[in-house]
Amino acid sequence: MKSLTKNILIIGGKGKNGRRVVEKLKSHKFNPIVTTRTINAHVENERYFDWNDSSTFGPALKNIEIVYIVHPDTSMSGAEQQIEGLITEMMNQSVSKAVLLSGRGQASVEKCEKILMQAELDWAVIRSAWFNQNFSEGHFLHGIRSGEVTFMADTVKEPFVDLEDLSDVVVECLTDDLHNGKIYEVTGSELLTFAEAVNAIGVKLKRNIQYQYLNQKAYKQYLQNAGLDNFIAEHMAQAFFEILDGRNESIGKGVTQVLGRDPIKFTDFVKSNKF
Repeated sequence: MKSLTKNILIIGGKGKNGRRVVEKLKSHKFNPIVTTRTINAHVENERYFDWNDSSTFGPALKNIEIVYIVHPDTSMSGAEQQIEGLITEMMNQSVSKAVLLSGRGQASVEKCEKILMQAELDWAVIRSAWFNQNFSEGHFLHGIRSGEVTFMADTVKEPFVDLEDLSDVVVECLTDDLHNGKIYEVTGSELLTFAEAVNAIGVKLKRNIQYQYLNQKAYKQYLQNAGLDNFIAEHMAQAFFEILDGRNESIGKGVTQVLGRDPIKFTDFVKSNKF
């Protein structure tokens, strides 16, 4: 059952994933409200929200009935407490349902999922693979443009998912009660190494783009050299070490289960982008 009248808060609604969800909700005549980290913003359908300041949770949730939760990193120290604080505030207000964007294969991430599952709310959990758009809009775009992508994935394969598919799944989970109480593994339909993905982009662009593998220690140093402080670099290198150990070399069925169609192929993503 779908309802057009409920206010839907999109936490992270200005990010790669969130903005697609917002636009698709609008196109279907829903009423999305996005969070912003700009404290003086007085824009219609925006709410100030800061994960590090729980006093912002209540005002952001005022008159909200459905929430899409996108945390910067649910494997980060303190994330569990932030998620718990947010969900507690949801239950104190008018929120009846939350959809959580989650990762795959980490115990720390699953702890955050369980907090939502045990709450007195309707819920859905979306466990997402790495985004195709990390190569075109985010993490790896600089490397694609400069001719060398550096990362700490060796021969491990990943079922990269397209953000168009992911955002379609999110919209369905937010707006249709059919998906309440469900966990969806949302991935692409093929397994590729990061080197294979980079090579496919190079072929499309008719350029020689190298993929450089670094081990955990070397990648941590690489991040520090790029300006990250030691704590963040250490956390990122450790998190990547965990999720790139082969535990996620599997294809999920979430796109087909929710949307009734096959996921967008990585090759089609490559063909449709200019990078």
